[in-house]
Amino acid sequence: MSDSNYFDGQADKVFQARNVYGDVHFHAPEQPAAPALQVQAPPKHYRNNEPQLDLLTEIHDAALDRVAIAIVRGAPGSGRTTLCETWLHQHQDRFDRFYEVRVGHRAGADVLAELLSKLGYGPDEMPASLEGRAAMWQSRTAGFKVALLIDDALSAAEVKALLPTHPGAYVLVVGSGLDALHTRHSARDVELEPLGDEAALGILTELVGEEKLAAEPQQRDELLRICAGSAAEINVAGMILARQGGTVQRLIARIRAKGTLASAVYDVAYELLGEPEQAAYRLFGAHPGDGGVGLKTVAAFLALDEYDTEDTLEKLVAAKLIEVIRGRYRMSELARMHAATLAGELSEAVVGYYAEQGLRIAERALPTGWPARIWSGFAPASEGDAWEWLFAEQANLLAAAEVALQAGAHEDVIRLARALWPVYKDGAYPVELAAVSQDAVQAAQAAAMPVAEGLVRTQLGFALMQRRNWAAAREQYAAAAELATTPEEHASALEARGLAFFEPGLLARQQGRAEEAVSLYSQAEACFRESLALAEQIGDPRRLALIRMHLAKVVSPEEAAVLLAQAEQGLKNEPGNLVKIRLWQGRKLIEAGAYEEGAAALAELDSSAEKAKLQRERIAALRSRAEAALARGYRDQAKAHAEDALGIAQLHGFTAEATDLLIWIEQL
Repeated sequence: MSDSNYFDGQADKVFQARNVYGDVHFHAPEQPAAPALQVQAPPKHYRNNEPQLDLLTEIHDAALDRVAIAIVRGAPGSGRTTLCETWLHQHQDRFDRFYEVRVGHRAGADVLAELLSKLGYGPDEMPASLEGRAAMWQSRTAGFKVALLIDDALSAAEVKALLPTHPGAYVLVVGSGLDALHTRHSARDVELEPLGDEAALGILTELVGEEKLAAEPQQRDELLRICAGSAAEINVAGMILARQGGTVQRLIARIRAKGTLASAVYDVAYELLGEPEQAAYRLFGAHPGDGGVGLKTVAAFLALDEYDTEDTLEKLVAAKLIEVIRGRYRMSELARMHAATLAGELSEAVVGYYAEQGLRIAERALPTGWPARIWSGFAPASEGDAWEWLFAEQANLLAAAEVALQAGAHEDVIRLARALWPVYKDGAYPVELAAVSQDAVQAAQAAAMPVAEGLVRTQLGFALMQRRNWAAAREQYAAAAELATTPEEHASALEARGLAFFEPGLLARQQGRAEEAVSLYSQAEACFRESLALAEQIGDPRRLALIRMHLAKVVSPEEAAVLLAQAEQGLKNEPGNLVKIRLWQGRKLIEAGAYEEGAAALAELDSSAEKAKLQRERIAALRSRAEAALARGYRDQAKAHAEDALGIAQLHGFTAEATDLLIWIEQL
């Protein structure tokens, strides 16, 4: 180590800074994961594709000074993923880490959450946004040569967010719509042709046995013709012969009875299943989107206990009709296409299940009381880890909402939008939140449900605020206020509308646009005071405490002190809201000129804010401490606090806040 801005050597953690004010925190995962080094071996019957394996080696060797990217193309069922796994298994000694992830129609932030979980990070330790998680993923893997297999990718943008940075890293991508990777990242294609007769026969022989196939050469050749080089169909056909017995002639007869297309192989495989397995197979065909399916979801539809359900699913795994990945079950694209033809009206029931169950679990995770006002007899879920379920199922909930909208199941769209609210409310996925909320607004209008419409309009307004589209957010809140039929609904809409004036007002103040800030604060205060009057009329202590906290943000320090003390009494059992109250107590002290006292109060709340995962409040407190230090003439200390805030914003994905801080730091 030298005195210059340089580090040489190896260390587990390195901290580098000029001046340090306060504590230093390293944010390693609470439960570090063991390094992922082993790649699953290919099936022993794997055949052919030597040219493609050689090309994968060539692509990697030609890009040792950068990140190499290979795009593996081919028809569904051609064995693209198996090709990648085979190459990686043969060459895993070239890499320090191996990770595999499937994209499909999942949100990019969800995919990155899965990758970060493989590093040992829990959901509460991750940034909220796509950008924050991508930065964290790149930072935490920057010291390793990573081999990354990305399956079922649908766009180049999805892949770019997942790319590691260490030279010599290798990304193998299975998917379509990836041409943009060629120009920016010098990706190269590997085309996977249908299996040749020799390779297909090799797979079938390994599964069935040479003697049995040699006894029926003509029927064997006909079976290969029907499968048409599809590794998926050959595997299914081979497992039918291996597990069910019978002759190739009999299997051919079954297939001919169904038709001559390759899908007839799946018809026969389905007919040979038991009744529970057939029901589970149909469920996968009816499942919205292509996310993994949980064991409890299948159990609910089969009306079996979890042990019998697991046995049923293992039979489908053994028949090569589904696969199990990290405890969740997934059906291949080709099999899903076939299963969907058998699902009938089951899709409506699956969407309804996610809507009902999702809303019950969401209300357990984050009680709001609103569902009971919209649907009589509603009750939240009474057991289970609600937050874990919501994060695991969010891709399925989003896919179900799309299906429900297309089917005209308006109330299910509303339920699903509300089920996603706990996951999206803190700033993660503002695009997804806006989209599902907009769909829910349309559904509520079509169903003539004004209470629900006001609720999801408020939700849409929050999504628009997260994207800093203040005017559009205020329009939604105004519309929600017009729909209100009770004082409580009206008070909620006014409170939200006041925040849509306050947030841009705070930004204007921080950027030195004083007149604009005063005008916006005045409009926010009017909304908050009207909401407070309604809250006093309603008499709900919690609502009174919340609106007093919000009103305190826009009034004089003297009045704010009284309001915040009252709010603290009303919210004393809510750690998260207590952090927010103390943030504003410190800010108001600074606003009154008590710089040292205010900064000390803000410094004290950092540990409790971090414990409560309130990263936005930590950023705000550090920004205020920086402003207080600057007001006292301590420019270096101000910059240090601002840079600490910037680090939190960048780490946890608060992109807009990070941009604001960068501009402010440059102006110091």
